[in-house]
Amino acid sequence: MSNVRAAHVVPILCVVTLVLASAAPATADGDGLTLENIFKKETFKTTAPTELTWLPDGRSFLYRQQRDDVDGLWRESVTSGGTVLVVDWDDLTRRLGALRPEYTKPAMDDVNRHSRVGRRPVISPDGRSYVRLRRDDLALLDLESGDARYLTEGPAPELYATYSGDGTKLAFARDGDLYWLELATGREHRLTDRGDHGELFNGVADWVHEEELDIKKSFWWSPDGRRIAYVQYDTSPVTTFPITDELELIAHLEEQKYPKAGGANAEVRLGVVDLETGATSWIPTGVGDGYIARVGWLPVGDELWFQILNRAQNRLELRFASADGGASRLVLAEQDGAWVNVRDDLTFVDRQRFVWSSERDGWRHLYLYGIDGRVIRRLTEGPWQVDEVYGLDAARTRVVVQANAEDCRERHLYSVGLDGSGARLLAAQGGTHSAELAPDGAHLLDTWSNVTTPDRVELYDVSGRRVRTVHDGRIPALDSVSLVAPEFGSLTTDDGETLYTWMLRPPDFDASRRYPVLVYVYGGPNSQQVVNRWGEERFLYYQNLARRGLIVFSLDNRGSWGRGHAFEAAIRGRMGEQELADQVAGVRYLKTLPYVDPERIGVYGGSYGGYMVLTAMNKAPEHFKVGVAYAPVAAWELYDTIYTERYMGLPSDNRDGYRNSAPLNFAAGLEGRLLICHGTMDNNVHLQNTLMMAEEYVKAGKLFDMMVYPRVRHGTRVSHHRHHFHRLKTEFLQRHLIQDGPR
Repeated sequence: MSNVRAAHVVPILCVVTLVLASAAPATADGDGLTLENIFKKETFKTTAPTELTWLPDGRSFLYRQQRDDVDGLWRESVTSGGTVLVVDWDDLTRRLGALRPEYTKPAMDDVNRHSRVGRRPVISPDGRSYVRLRRDDLALLDLESGDARYLTEGPAPELYATYSGDGTKLAFARDGDLYWLELATGREHRLTDRGDHGELFNGVADWVHEEELDIKKSFWWSPDGRRIAYVQYDTSPVTTFPITDELELIAHLEEQKYPKAGGANAEVRLGVVDLETGATSWIPTGVGDGYIARVGWLPVGDELWFQILNRAQNRLELRFASADGGASRLVLAEQDGAWVNVRDDLTFVDRQRFVWSSERDGWRHLYLYGIDGRVIRRLTEGPWQVDEVYGLDAARTRVVVQANAEDCRERHLYSVGLDGSGARLLAAQGGTHSAELAPDGAHLLDTWSNVTTPDRVELYDVSGRRVRTVHDGRIPALDSVSLVAPEFGSLTTDDGETLYTWMLRPPDFDASRRYPVLVYVYGGPNSQQVVNRWGEERFLYYQNLARRGLIVFSLDNRGSWGRGHAFEAAIRGRMGEQELADQVAGVRYLKTLPYVDPERIGVYGGSYGGYMVLTAMNKAPEHFKVGVAYAPVAAWELYDTIYTERYMGLPSDNRDGYRNSAPLNFAAGLEGRLLICHGTMDNNVHLQNTLMMAEEYVKAGKLFDMMVYPRVRHGTRVSHHRHHFHRLKTEFLQRHLIQDGPR
């Protein structure tokens, strides 16, 4: 008996800027939309500005963009809209390359830390200079003259370069220690010394803290620039996992500190180091075996704030402490029966008030607090959530946020009054909006897209008045491409839950025919796939599949983001169970459609989506003919502590949950055709998962296909790998799903 009571599919309401096909030929590449162009040549790559950054005065902003054959760093004025070329990037690269001619680029990024976030450029407080990592050394670009010079020299990269408030000093982390640099003299000072303790890291997080708590850096300048707070991570208790690179004559071995569920984490402590004396004062945090999740300084004075999360991740505390090492005081605490999501929403209004976000009523909303921890008032309310807090407006009377109050499948920008006057919509176009708020709070840059419109950048003032378009989102190569718009829909399960979907049909769709369907799934927490936004290469790939005669379908099951904490927490302690039940509800709905071939339904996903593919193929084989899994988790005991324990608890406390959630234990259920792909150097979901799954299939006598990609991490980012992977899975789907059956 079906567990679907009612279903409907409705067109998306969006502004269409691309050519939508009504009767285009059902070919995969008639107008250049080939796999090679999408993934290898990157013909349809976005042309939107990158490294979009406000200058400190809020009167202009920087971005990098290709214009008239110049890959340039540009400055644009808010008032006039005029642009000035700050530097030609190719010329800058040549000049800096001449200063470091002996540099050899590493074959792989550092396995444990910060290969991307830690390298982002920073602008000086006076807006005159720009520092970024180049050839693993810090280079300073003068934004007025275009002159450039190196600040550091050596083989180890300087990560998370950060200016002091007065702009005279630069702090960074190198090889697990903290340093600061006098910009006037170039003199470098070492603040910490881990000696030969290679498992100790000062100011930079270990892999699991960065990956699962989104800790972008672990040191912070004091407001007066005399001290730096930092977190120290001692990873010596953490198990070491081997990762090998087989593409050398003598295979290279990496040793990654990776704590698996139930295992020991790094020991963490919070210190404050004095720049003059080099002495560190250690703050008694009471963190125990939990996590220091966030740290910062109060706006004025000598006090720190920090957030600690217990090991079970169901209690989060905000505490204040003296920088001299005195006892901390509890300001507020969040507690939840499932888990507490950690966010970056703490915003100080002045010395006496701050804004805090909480899911205490089931939806993430904003509250205004006094510095004593007393709630002054609630600022937002309703069955919707605040996703991001960007900062305060120029008058410091309203806070600018991203939220989904219009539709849980969209994201809009709002300003919220600190006086309790509620939220004001700033940009009305349907779709997904994100903001870069100017430092003075007067303007914001809105990056906006919908399912058929690539990222546009619009300049607004903070009242919601549109000033102008900075970038129109146009991708010239798409001008001659006919794209089909996906359709949003929903279904209602037998237990009364509404689940949202989208469907992409072939361009020559004929309702009298029966089509195979590919279900794209992610399914994991803190992620949402049914969203009205531009899907980049993935969207174009689905267009390619649709031209081959395949319907592509996606459904956000319980456990996904955007629908409130109860919707997300439905998976607590039993990952894979509710998610699979909801995905099966989607398949049963598909089978009610007269134009769907019920015998030709496949499923594809990566990472958590790969886990969902294995779960579906092993535990619900009657519903799925074909599966393609990329980098799948095969058992949650194989994954890391922070992520896994947040949703599953400790293995010792939830043995049945871990056993029932592991595809490894259900290999005998496989009936359909399955392709598993994995990178050999994946440092997130280890190749171990796929190899252990393969062993269980072999023992069960099950045939399957497998492909490993040498020297590939968790994602296929290099073009030839991406192209090969998409060719491989497309031919697999063509052979076993599209062609294998009636049309």
